[in-house]
Amino acid sequence: MQPPNGETRSGTGARANPVTPGGGRRRCAIKGLASPSSDGVYAPLMETLWDIQQPDPERVAELQRVLNLNLLAATLLVNRGIRSVEHARRFLDRSLADIQAPPEVKDIDIAAARIARALGSGEKILVFGDFDVDGVTGTALLLDFLSRAGGRVEHHIPHRRREGYGLKPEHIAAVAVPGTFKLLITVDCGISSHAAVDAANHSGIDVIITDHHTPDDGPLPEALAVVNPKRHDCTACLEHLAGVGMAFYLLIQLRAHLREDGFWAGRPEPNLKHLCDLVALGTVADMVPLVNENRTFTQAGLQLLSASRRPGLQALMAVSRIDARHIEADDIAFRLAPRINAAGRMAHADLAVDLLTTEDPDQARHLARRLDELNRQRQTTEQDIVERIIARLERNPGHLERPAILMRGADWHEGVLGIAAARLMRRYGQPVILLAGNGDTARGSGRSVPGVDIFALLQQCADLLEAYGGHAMAVGMTIAVERWDAFCQRFGQILGSRSGTTSKGPRLAIDMELTLDDVDRALFDTLALLKPFGEKVPEPVFMAREVEIVSQQMVGGRHRRMRLRSCGANTRRIVPAIQFNVREDCALPRRLQRIAFHVRRHTWNGADGHQLHVIATQA
Repeated sequence: MQPPNGETRSGTGARANPVTPGGGRRRCAIKGLASPSSDGVYAPLMETLWDIQQPDPERVAELQRVLNLNLLAATLLVNRGIRSVEHARRFLDRSLADIQAPPEVKDIDIAAARIARALGSGEKILVFGDFDVDGVTGTALLLDFLSRAGGRVEHHIPHRRREGYGLKPEHIAAVAVPGTFKLLITVDCGISSHAAVDAANHSGIDVIITDHHTPDDGPLPEALAVVNPKRHDCTACLEHLAGVGMAFYLLIQLRAHLREDGFWAGRPEPNLKHLCDLVALGTVADMVPLVNENRTFTQAGLQLLSASRRPGLQALMAVSRIDARHIEADDIAFRLAPRINAAGRMAHADLAVDLLTTEDPDQARHLARRLDELNRQRQTTEQDIVERIIARLERNPGHLERPAILMRGADWHEGVLGIAAARLMRRYGQPVILLAGNGDTARGSGRSVPGVDIFALLQQCADLLEAYGGHAMAVGMTIAVERWDAFCQRFGQILGSRSGTTSKGPRLAIDMELTLDDVDRALFDTLALLKPFGEKVPEPVFMAREVEIVSQQMVGGRHRRMRLRSCGANTRRIVPAIQFNVREDCALPRRLQRIAFHVRRHTWNGADGHQLHVIATQA
């Protein structure tokens, strides 16, 4: 990185910001034009804090020297908390051979042995999953492996509105017992299902729980095995895994157990790498940290998706208009995941499981079109709820003076409340909980901001809740309507007592300042070294000053396509750009003081290039 008194350039031509000797970040509050968020909610005219990161120059220089990285790559690594040479090596060069050994996970040996016995004796196995992408992909993962191993396996995913989240005693009575299942395996749920496990035990059904949600403070369910890295006595250090990741770990151990028993002598042993497409889908969609094993699984999964053997994924990528040759984590997060989630939100998650497991191309195309249709319905429903909430907040601005946004609507669609809460959280920079219900109980979802563990907050209100679950950034809950006011009061008091845990208004972390002339192929190649981007490894955000808009036009109804160039630059190079989800009546002025942007691949008429994705502007 450059010294404090000057500027240097990397091999990419990137210009770095001046740094302070001790590192850190430089902040400047700017009030300017409203900027649309990536989800389509137009932010109000309010002060936005642009955090221009200032990494430790000595650490940046060390990564450059030892690993032969250019300035941009080293800077981006340090900005993401990767400050040692060894950490950087592990980050940049990982393979499936590097993942942690499964036996270190508590109870995983017991679970693998029990499943092996079920396969050997022909027992019926029930896979019980959650209705989100994590649960759906984990369910499909187990169905794929166990069926190829000759298992008698079926699945059940509850209907979101009729059955609610998680394994319940009624599922044992209505599904497991009549189906004569002897073994039940949960995916992405079960850690709080004490009563259901007791019911299964009473009926002679063994339960294996695979989950990644935080257990409550009491004892674990009395299951045969509880495979969850967040249980208090598990020392495997795999808390970052999604539910599908834990299911995959179980299969690694199961395959090894079966190999020791000679199970594969008369049949082909599955290549588990071929399941990483499902693991990548669930991992990225669940927004778990994209580090360590999660990063490895996602990299392997993206390679598989680029040449997918699954008819369902081929069809889903087609309706999502994804170029499979260049698929990235963003394509999973913003195109594939919403369509898979739409099944459980608007209809039944079984549609998504069927899509991921079918081998019939015609059925795959039909199901993909159905999920695409459900996703459009979801978008309309969600947008309506968000706009109504924003209008309510504008009529009652006192709500925004509180430490969190807590709201209940009698006619809101429960299936979209998690997404709506996330959009409002990003817009206002506060934790958000939204519930639906016009009877005795209300049910919904919450989303939080960095630094505020919303699950821990719910734990302190547990006596007021009928049920709850989740993790630090996302929760689900059920409450008696008569206790709602008491909950809001206590939740607000607890959160308000935590000084400095919430931030008001949007924040934008800037990785590095560039000129538009710095945006070239070399920069794009450097960014490719750090992919995939995701939670805890965010896509780099760059800033450019004094930008001229050569042209701008609305496309697709709400997207602004632009041609940009640097004001007063020595070259007259023009860079293509796009800004998503903007209001048509808000044209930008010809000159901007600053823009913040991502640099992404852009294909036009069969030719690959790059364009800026503008995420914020200052006039």
